[in-house]
Amino acid sequence: MIHTRTFAAACLLGATAAAVAQQAPAPATPPDTPAAVAESPAAPAETVVITADKLRRGEAATTQSVALRSARQIQEQAASTVDEVISGMANIGTAQGLTIRGISLYGPTGGDGKMATVTVDGVTQDGYGQDITGLSVWDAAGVEVLRGPQSTNQGRNALAGAVVLKTRNPTDSWDLRGRATVTDQHSHSLALAGGGPLAGDVLAFRLSGEVRRDGGEITNITLNDPRWNRDDGSTLRGKLRLTPAGTDYQALLTLVDQHRTTGNGYIEASLFPVEDHKATSNEPWFARNHDRSLALEQTLNFAGADWTWLSTLARHDWNRVGDYDGTEQNQGASSGNAQDRQWSQELRANFERKLGGHTLRGVAGVYLANQKREQLDDFTVPVSYVLTIFGMCPDQTTCDALYPTDFVLRQNGVKQNVRNRALFAEADYEVGDLTFTAGLRHDQETQDRTVIAATSGNTDVAQQIVQLLLANGVAAPDGQQQLHTRYTAWLPKAALSWRFDPAWRAGLTVQRGYRTGGINYSYQRGANAFDPEYTTNYELSLKGKPTADSFVALNAYRVDWRDQQVNVGANSLDIFIVNAGRSRLQGLELEARSQLTHTLEAFGALGISRTRYIEFTDAAASYEGRQFPSSPRQTASAGLTWKPGPWTVYGEARYEGGTFSDAANSADQRNDAHTVLNTRVAWALNPKLRVFAYGSNLLDEVYTTYRWQNAPGREADYLGRGRTLGLGLEAEL
Repeated sequence: MIHTRTFAAACLLGATAAAVAQQAPAPATPPDTPAAVAESPAAPAETVVITADKLRRGEAATTQSVALRSARQIQEQAASTVDEVISGMANIGTAQGLTIRGISLYGPTGGDGKMATVTVDGVTQDGYGQDITGLSVWDAAGVEVLRGPQSTNQGRNALAGAVVLKTRNPTDSWDLRGRATVTDQHSHSLALAGGGPLAGDVLAFRLSGEVRRDGGEITNITLNDPRWNRDDGSTLRGKLRLTPAGTDYQALLTLVDQHRTTGNGYIEASLFPVEDHKATSNEPWFARNHDRSLALEQTLNFAGADWTWLSTLARHDWNRVGDYDGTEQNQGASSGNAQDRQWSQELRANFERKLGGHTLRGVAGVYLANQKREQLDDFTVPVSYVLTIFGMCPDQTTCDALYPTDFVLRQNGVKQNVRNRALFAEADYEVGDLTFTAGLRHDQETQDRTVIAATSGNTDVAQQIVQLLLANGVAAPDGQQQLHTRYTAWLPKAALSWRFDPAWRAGLTVQRGYRTGGINYSYQRGANAFDPEYTTNYELSLKGKPTADSFVALNAYRVDWRDQQVNVGANSLDIFIVNAGRSRLQGLELEARSQLTHTLEAFGALGISRTRYIEFTDAAASYEGRQFPSSPRQTASAGLTWKPGPWTVYGEARYEGGTFSDAANSADQRNDAHTVLNTRVAWALNPKLRVFAYGSNLLDEVYTTYRWQNAPGREADYLGRGRTLGLGLEAEL
């Protein structure tokens, strides 16, 4: 395990070299070109446009906390997925799913909606599509992470922030590129991308595709499966750009088809050393996902405004099977499948006017979305487990002996329809060196849900126990229920930016964030509707250029969270959400970069995050004063990119602080702080052909990212990825 001083030395080395960066400053880019595509290290930072910001602000002009990675940086890093790209950003945790400013994707206290939006080429990823470990960055134009609430900008479920992936658009020149990789961890990939004009400068296309196979590190010794945590996937993307009227009108059509099959990442931590990477599940455990999407973005310059009409259609199909306890014991299993269908329409206008002799820049629009989900889950649960959590057995071990082969069979079906409607506007008013910002979004949402439940037993004894539980009101009755909820949310934003020096800006932002309300279903109590939850966010920013070839961004924030959605259920079968929590968050992010010489770039980041429950009590205990689960208190990174002649040498150290797996912050649920070293060395045989070698977690540090008490006296751990060494070949035509 790498000592903290090792990482501190790496940070000091980077700082001494005036390091800290995301990407070299870049030239201005066309409106349809992602900000992170820009590459030139000589242009002012203000010209880097944040594509996720609907007002199209420059990187230095916005008061928001933003981190960017360009296509060049992604290639130099040898990253293959979004989580690999963003894990070095300040206050971004990726050890066990996405965490922004200490807030995990699924929230710290329960709830239904997500905490951050993930979009790819304008299409919101939902369900398993939000798993950033499966989002390929092959042929990416750039990745942006906006930290802090994006509710005024993005709308529903953006309380913690937003992750935005943009891929390359068609161009008027032909190109073809490919990449092949292989690693010592039984993984390999093959990718191609290319395109060009079909009809002069009027019609152009681009196609990209990638196939990935990863055998993983874990072997299931019960089922004799050496690819227990496999991760296999493929992505096919097609783009068609139509520009019949030059720059006045453009239509961009994007089609995506993505498959992914993943195994299970838990290892047996009680019977074997975690370094052995052994699993003992006696049931299959995997998930299969198939995502298809269409996006049509039309832009029009009309009546003194730039109009954008974005239409999206997405379908997510997934099925999964799992082992309840993750051990060799016969303690039940589950299976399920779901289909998500969603469409959205957004029409917005960007404008710029002179008002009172000063510049007013704004955006206003309307957003409509509809999401339908059908889900069916089957559960096989030991009678002993059910009786124990309902308080009818002294302990599960005793009841296991009484009911060794008796299981409760449960089937749950859900049909859900969510309709979201929103109006939004935001404007900057520049008065000398001051910029005043005001924004407002009005969200209205309606949710309708049909819940179908059927419970039985696999034996006569199990069936009798089920009937007794239902008859005595211990378990919710079977049958069908119609559920409905509706609410509105007002989401204001105000900011002030002061350009106190030609190269520096300071800012203050106050805005409201929110996560949608919803309906949950408890096996014991039945259905329950809950309201949205809200945050009030205060943020200070300082951004500027200490030298002509460097950029520094510092953001400090405080968040007051109220009406927090809290699961007060008594056990795993009693999910019951109420708005009964309050929390507070505070911290800072520092991101910087420096082009030290023509061939040497340095970069780094530092994040400090403090999360604390003020009010959070469930059936087990009060967690007042505790920090959120999966919430690292520090993140940091530092690295260099060196390009001597035909060589490109990339090296980086990344640190993520320890976390807890539970809200109680139990000592035995503590996960390891860890530092990993990554590198990539590429050699250009000629301008069109490169070979490279790369490595991640070079010192093979072993660290847990999640702990699970999966059975009496047993523990399953989720580990970070071990050392991986790979070789690759890149070619262009």
